Amino acid sequence: MAVLKVYQSTSYTGKDGKMPLYISFYANREKVVIPTEISIKPDCFDANKGKVTTKEKNNKDYNLIIDKLKARINNVMVRHRLRNKQLTKTNFWTEFNRPDDYDTFYVFIKDYFKTHTNEIELTTKATHEDAINKLERYAPNLHFDDIDENFLTAYKLHLRKTLKNKESTATKNMAIIKKYVRIAMKAGYIQNNPFENIKLKRNIKGKFAYLNSDELQKMMTLYKEEILTENEQNSLGLFLFMCLTGLAVTDSKKLLIEQIGAKTFTYFRVKNRNSKPDPIVVPLSIPAKKLIRKLSNKRIKGHLFTNLVADQKINVHIKKIAAQLEIEKDLSTKAGRHTFATIFLRETKDLATLKEILGHSDYRETLVYAHVMEESKLDDIRVFNKFTF
Repeated sequence: MAVLKVYQSTSYTGKDGKMPLYISFYANREKVVIPTEISIKPDCFDANKGKVTTKEKNNKDYNLIIDKLKARINNVMVRHRLRNKQLTKTNFWTEFNRPDDYDTFYVFIKDYFKTHTNEIELTTKATHEDAINKLERYAPNLHFDDIDENFLTAYKLHLRKTLKNKESTATKNMAIIKKYVRIAMKAGYIQNNPFENIKLKRNIKGKFAYLNSDELQKMMTLYKEEILTENEQNSLGLFLFMCLTGLAVTDSKKLLIEQIGAKTFTYFRVKNRNSKPDPIVVPLSIPAKKLIRKLSNKRIKGHLFTNLVADQKINVHIKKIAAQLEIEKDLSTKAGRHTFATIFLRETKDLATLKEILGHSDYRETLVYAHVMEESKLDDIRVFNKFTF
């Protein structure tokens, strides 16, 4: 443990004859000097004890300030020693100058969850907690200073090679970590951005499942036949509604019959309730109107969807139905929204309208469907084939 020395500088004397007090020590052979913001007359300071004497009327308060500063310096030293990290002048100042109320990165995040409970959707919170818990299993005592470019690169490699996560899953986990690193930076716990040179390729093109027009028609025909079990029929109805409207599963399940008009329906996207709490108007196609009439079953109020099983079971039903129809795709409820977006964009090429219907706050979210635009370019360019040269 480095020795802390409290001393009075004689290089500056104020008009009142007072001189400033400092605390110094050596970190890796570099001298670190911390100002105490206390100035007293020389005869009021005991250099041997490093204390303000009773000749100074504020001696108790001044000595308390000195003791607190020494305790704070020692805390920084202890944390570095427990993490087997060498204390340098640079990293001492980094840690000394930031808030000091969290022992680990995880304690900080858990506290953030508590203080922002009403701002985080339950499904989003569950996804984020899962990603953070995975990180904690990898590095149980992760401190703010441990999060650097090398650590993040090694962790992503761990996700891909050891845990066998898909590239999209690993990227999503890293994006969640990046979110909380930014929050920690904003709060002053992390000084430099460890993600600065790490590029996360979001919305990897072509990596999600969706139905083409023929496959969607097969499912609509099966639904109309009503030969499935009640739970399977209800799950398929929800999935088809998502395919025809573009709503996410949570928004679909919350939709009320009262929100639905003759030509459109209006809803507020749960995921954007804080960042973009604006109403979204979705136009209704003829098949969507027919499906809504069947789902509402002459009811004029209440939730459009009733008697649904848990989301996990709905996904099981969708996979079973797909297999029954010989649709060889790994489908889930998410595929319903992807199906709507893909077919809509392929037929209309209207990215701006799709962005509004899907409730995206940024075009980058909608550009996940850029593969459709690329296909459309090839089709559109063929209009020139009628010319002769």
